[in-house]
Amino acid sequence: MNVRNLETFQEALVCQYRDLIHEAILESETDHKTRLNIGKLNSKLQVICKAAQYDGLDETTINELIDEAIPQVETRAA
Repeated sequence: MNVRNLETFQEALVCQYRDLIHEAILESETDHKTRLNIGKLNSKLQVICKAAQYDGLDETTINELIDEAIPQVETRAA
């Protein structure tokens, strides 16, 4: 596989896993879409991470995709 094909393959993998992560988040939302079932999301993300590593994506890349996809939560002082 030449360098251009490898880059195209890696880009396709990144897009595929970005979609899988987004889908996992949607499947982990409650009915009112105001909360996430963290346990369910964590299980799905663990499977996605293992599959990504098997497919050749490095851990840093998959972690960046997860960080981009998961909404950040602001904590308020009580």
